[in-house]
Amino acid sequence: MFLIGFDVGGTKIEATLFKMSKAAPKSQPAEAFECAHPVHGRMHGEVLARLREPTERHKGYDSIAGKIASLIGSVCSAAGVAVQELNGIGLGLPGSIDPQTFRMLNGNTMVLVNQDLIGDVRRKASVPASVAMRAENDANCFALAEALCGAGLLHEKRSGIPVHAHTAVGIILGTGCGGGIVMQGRTLQGARGGGGELGHTVLHRNGHQCYCGQSGCAEQYLSGPAIESLMATRHYSQLGTAPLTARDVFEKAQASDPAAMAVVLRYKDDLARFLGGLTSVFDPHYFVLGGGISLQSAIYEGISESLAHHTFLPASKIPVYRHQLGDSAGGLGAALLSL
Repeated sequence: MFLIGFDVGGTKIEATLFKMSKAAPKSQPAEAFECAHPVHGRMHGEVLARLREPTERHKGYDSIAGKIASLIGSVCSAAGVAVQELNGIGLGLPGSIDPQTFRMLNGNTMVLVNQDLIGDVRRKASVPASVAMRAENDANCFALAEALCGAGLLHEKRSGIPVHAHTAVGIILGTGCGGGIVMQGRTLQGARGGGGELGHTVLHRNGHQCYCGQSGCAEQYLSGPAIESLMATRHYSQLGTAPLTARDVFEKAQASDPAAMAVVLRYKDDLARFLGGLTSVFDPHYFVLGGGISLQSAIYEGISESLAHHTFLPASKIPVYRHQLGDSAGGLGAALLSL
């Protein structure tokens, strides 16, 4: 079967065409993976084509819908697959998605809010009614892909617990802080599509003001900009020079810079508190981290032991995995939604 998954962000729209089958390929494709789907069982997948376009939000909704529709035709042409041969198309969008209408209710790309993106793309790209189309929050797509095809398979191998018995929590630590919860192979959407907005749970009461209207949201402490802001307040000698990036801060901490070490220590403590609180709510089998901050090995050092101090069951040591699928996770998760 052929599936297209979209990762629609504030700066880029990426479309990936996947081929999924029960039988293992005779030769090893360049981008191959295994997947444990809750309905279709064990499957083998490969990437046939991947293309991207700039989002250009300033050009408005019709431009974005047109780009998505155009990319459907382009990735199909690149792989020699007809649109009529597709089994499903999934859109990973930067916001909360109504589980009934698939319209985005809120998010950082406001031109998409309350728009019938699925219907408009179907019409613009002449997608047959037989092709399933779904939309979901991009962090949920990341969590789903990792649970079924990445970290979930790794945890199954290490624990002996099958993928479809897992409760998994995926967290994206990047320019923001997003999350998704997967239970028994399915995303937790909630009644109105707001399930998994973990970055907007309160980490510090009466803390930093968040754009969502609350104060002390996790995103204000666990995102890349949060690290950069905290470093700027500590590193007075850097005033008047170019600000340090989050990656710079971790590199300086590794080189024993006192201010950077203090920032990273504070970050790790906040992350442990955050994951500990989520453990008390969801009691997951594991966490999986994505986004640019997840590439920093320092955040994994002692994290399972630290988060246990912030849970109701302190004897539990919840594994915290780095993402296994790289940047393709969001698109893959979106594609799997259509099944």
